[in-house]
Amino acid sequence: MHAKKERMRVEIYTTTHRIVADLHIFAGARLTDIMQSRETSSFFALTDVEVYELATGREVFRTDFIDVNRSHIVMLRPLEKPPAAASPREGMRPGF
Repeated sequence: MHAKKERMRVEIYTTTHRIVADLHIFAGARLTDIMQSRETSSFFALTDVEVYELATGREVFRTDFIDVNRSHIVMLRPLEKPPAAASPREGMRPGF
């Protein structure tokens, strides 16, 4: 039995590199949940990977797959927004 997973395009920063890749997460999971979970593996499996030097922005390599040790992650953010759900603030006027 396999759990359904979704692919999320992310940008990961370590102390020396910026990584753009697909992170495969359980369907419906939030990125915050994955980073804070004690049950998550010590490594994140990434696919369709681009690795850049942080200092210069130079592309170091591209590969189909790498594992990144989560203890080396300084910052992580999604690059694509999930399908739009109606925001509770949508349609509200700003309070000036």
